[in-house]
Amino acid sequence: MTETDQSRSGLVRPDVGDNGVDRRPAGAGENSMSEQGIPFRRNLKPITVMVVDDHPALRAGLCSLIGADHELRVLLQVASGEDAYAAYRGRRPDVVVMDLSMGGFGGIEAIRRIRALDPQAAILVYSVHNSQVLLERSFEAGALGYVTKGSKIDTLLQGLKNVARGESFVSSDMLPPLLDRRRPLVSPSFKQLSQREFQVFKLFSEGRSLAECASILNLSAKTVSNHFTQIKAKLGVSSSAEMARMAIRQGLIEP
Repeated sequence: MTETDQSRSGLVRPDVGDNGVDRRPAGAGENSMSEQGIPFRRNLKPITVMVVDDHPALRAGLCSLIGADHELRVLLQVASGEDAYAAYRGRRPDVVVMDLSMGGFGGIEAIRRIRALDPQAAILVYSVHNSQVLLERSFEAGALGYVTKGSKIDTLLQGLKNVARGESFVSSDMLPPLLDRRRPLVSPSFKQLSQREFQVFKLFSEGRSLAECASILNLSAKTVSNHFTQIKAKLGVSSSAEMARMAIRQGLIEP
C-alpha cells in the first residue's frame, strides 16, 4: 500500500510521521486546515503515551497507529519492563501501554514498580494472552486496563483514552470472566500465591533456571529457592515441569 493509499484508508494521517511523532505546525489554530483538509484543534494537548513491547516491528507499527490518532502522541517507546521503569522515572507519560511477556522481569513487575513510583500512573496492558489469571494479576499490580492483541485497533485507542482519564477498560473478549459472578476469576490455588511467588512461578514455568530467576528478580538464589518451595506446596506440584503444564492450562504461557 502506498503512502497515498494509506492516507486515504485512514491508516496513516499525513500530519503524523511514520514513528508516530506529531509533525503538525506549532501554531496550528482551531480553524486551521492541513493540505488534505484535516482540521487542527487549538490548545488541545494530546495524551502522551509510552509504548512497551519487546518486538521491534510490532512496537513500530503500534507507535504509528497510536500517533495517527490526533488525541494521542507517542512520547517514547522501550523494549523491556526494566527500560519502562527507568524511562518512566525520567519522563512521565500520561498513559503506558504495556506488553506482559517480555525478557527480564516482565510486564506485571514493571506495572508494580511504576505504580510504586507513581500511584497515579495510568497503565493499560496490551497482551496476546486472554488469561483470567493474568487479567487479575495485572489489575492487582495496578493496571487500569487490559486489551488483547486480537482486538481491533480502535479498541486499544479507546482504552488508552479511558485509562488516561483514570477509568478502567477491558476489551470485549475479556468481559465474560469479569461479568460472570458464578465462578471465581482465578482458581483458588493461584489466589494463594503472593505477587512475588507468582513472578517466580511464571519464570520457572517458562523454563528459567534458579540462577536466571534470581538475576531477573534481583534476589538471592536462596530466596528464590525458598519461594520455589512455597509455590510447590501451595499449588500441590513437585517440579517446574508440572508448573509449566499448569501455566499452559491457565493460558499463562504458550504450549
